[in-house]
Amino acid sequence: MPRVLIVNPNHEDYLADGVFHGLRTLLGADAVDFPKAEYMYDTASASALGRVRGGAFTLYGLLPDLPIDRDHILPRALAGEFDLVVFADIWRTFGLWTEWGPQLHDAGVRLAVLDGADRVEPYPYSGLWWRVRAWWFLPRAHNRAAYFKREITPLSRWFASYLLLPPAIGRRLDMRPISFSIPPERILAEAPRKERDFPSHIVDREVADRLGGQLSHVFAAEEDYRADLMRSRFGITTKRAGWDALRHYEIAACGAVPCFRELERKPAGCAPFGLDATNSISYRSVDDLLAQVADLSAEQYARLQAGALSWARRNSTVVRARELLDALGIAVEQAGAG
Repeated sequence: MPRVLIVNPNHEDYLADGVFHGLRTLLGADAVDFPKAEYMYDTASASALGRVRGGAFTLYGLLPDLPIDRDHILPRALAGEFDLVVFADIWRTFGLWTEWGPQLHDAGVRLAVLDGADRVEPYPYSGLWWRVRAWWFLPRAHNRAAYFKREITPLSRWFASYLLLPPAIGRRLDMRPISFSIPPERILAEAPRKERDFPSHIVDREVADRLGGQLSHVFAAEEDYRADLMRSRFGITTKRAGWDALRHYEIAACGAVPCFRELERKPAGCAPFGLDATNSISYRSVDDLLAQVADLSAEQYARLQAGALSWARRNSTVVRARELLDALGIAVEQAGAG
């Protein structure tokens, strides 16, 4: 079984936390988080979970807290103890990357970087790093590690060329697309009985105003949030700071059909991937949404619902972890949930 070290920013990052959940599910104690991500474990305190954005729903407090030796972990990685070292949330772990990335690379350790920011700029090609002269020559990641990024557009090439070249001919970095994921235990085995069309929590203001839904977080407990979606035929989602959001996956995993405002505008290189007319509804306005919903036959809805659940399963944390390992040529035994 391969051994993987994932260096995290010591607070939640939905992309990295989904990947780590999948790696730990697949590899057990051979997937090591550093520092320990307390909020990922079933032993997490209420105060630790309370500090997690989004109420610690979906990804958090799930993993068994295995005994892991994290002492001198980075020197041990440098000595070749791990088959892969992943620097998660590179926008916040770039300090550790600066210190250890080049050393690990020169020692022949296989490296990956996760960029889950709601930004098209890759590390370190943005104003965050340009404004500090001491950061101008930070060690690059794209030429030392496999670089996985959630938001890739032609503007990514523009920033990589320091805004000197137009996007069409800007500098092309080797960046691999990746998306959020959802734990397999959060995905229903079959579609539940539905009681109404739409849930109480509606994140699109126009739709919420028309239907009387609530925009802000309305549930203190995750089971109430999930029950709200499981009772509903549809779930409303939109582009937030970035195109990807856990809500897309939560809706589908609860057996509801995602209704995604202007999904067709999403750039091809931005997650989520695979949402289309077979498993979701793209709408332009509340009138457009309600008209599409009214036109659906029972058979058409059943196909969309089945497609949404299938899409959720294709985006489980375990699937995402396997995809990352496969992309790096790291074999893993056929174990763990899918």
